[in-house]
Amino acid sequence: MAGNAVLDARVILEIANLHPGMRVADFGAGPTGHVVLPLARCLGDDGAVYAIDIHPGTLSVMQGHRALRTVTNLHVVRGDIERFGGVPHIAPGSLDRIFIVNTLWFLRSRAQMIAEARRLLRPDGQMIVIDWAPHTRNGVAPPAARRVAPHAMSRLFVDGGCKEDGRFYIGQHHWGRVYSH
Repeated sequence: MAGNAVLDARVILEIANLHPGMRVADFGAGPTGHVVLPLARCLGDDGAVYAIDIHPGTLSVMQGHRALRTVTNLHVVRGDIERFGGVPHIAPGSLDRIFIVNTLWFLRSRAQMIAEARRLLRPDGQMIVIDWAPHTRNGVAPPAARRVAPHAMSRLFVDGGCKEDGRFYIGQHHWGRVYSH
């Protein structure tokens, strides 16, 4: 997605407080590998990164990135993040971090996505959530009517059983939050 060009993956990784050997997922990974490829390098051979998307074409492109760069700890997974139980190939309670980056604005069932994330997250795990600022004027941003205000998402996460652990600055075009359950 073009919007990832305005996000610095190194900053995202730093915010997430990652360690080699962790198991993480990118919900709605998309075709670019912007988040998952740096994650795979950061976590090392003992870690695991799951690039989750529902679109077969997107997954095919991601498989190409994986093969071209010989990234052995990157797993490309077809899953429906908008449905509880929609990602059956990952064990419940097994993920240390879930990244939800530039994804919320196009979801139809955000509450179900939160429930699925909670199902897959370890009790001490965290969700790193980044999406478009409601009033940004960036040319690659989605339509303003589709963007989600951070306070509205925080309410939805809290109503879904999550706790807001922190807020962070990720640039003028995005907002960022960390949630746990």
